[in-house]
Amino acid sequence: MAKKFKFQSVLNYRQILEEQARQALTSSLQEKSELEAELKRHYERLQQHDAELRERQQDRLTIAEMELFEVSIQHGGKLMAQLQQQPAFLDRRIVAEREELLAKARDRQVMEKLKKKQDAEYLKELNRKEREMLDEISLRNKGDLP
Repeated sequence: MAKKFKFQSVLNYRQILEEQARQALTSSLQEKSELEAELKRHYERLQQHDAELRERQQDRLTIAEMELFEVSIQHGGKLMAQLQQQPAFLDRRIVAEREELLAKARDRQVMEKLKKKQDAEYLKELNRKEREMLDEISLRNKGDLP
């Protein structure tokens, strides 16, 4: 049985921090995916409005109908412009969260290495004591010790 790791609570805490960083990164990646899908939907909607406007222009649109289409297309274009700025922000956040996750993973790995080192030292000490005890038993059996 290995000796209790005296920094186990620190290791547990670092594991929790790493998991939180992983969850934050996953959330941001999901948010980016949803944003990309939304951008695609808006782009397709703009394409549909544009195609409908062209089709209806051949059927003689009134000025009011033409203005309505143009306002709708302009509004969609502004919305697309706003949405297209968000991926860059998300990309920067994702990069930062990846770096944070790597740092947290390194911190946890340091503690795990320390734990392995402590376990190895404990086993080494246990083996040394066992050898001493076996040597003593051997010497007693030979009659060299009282």
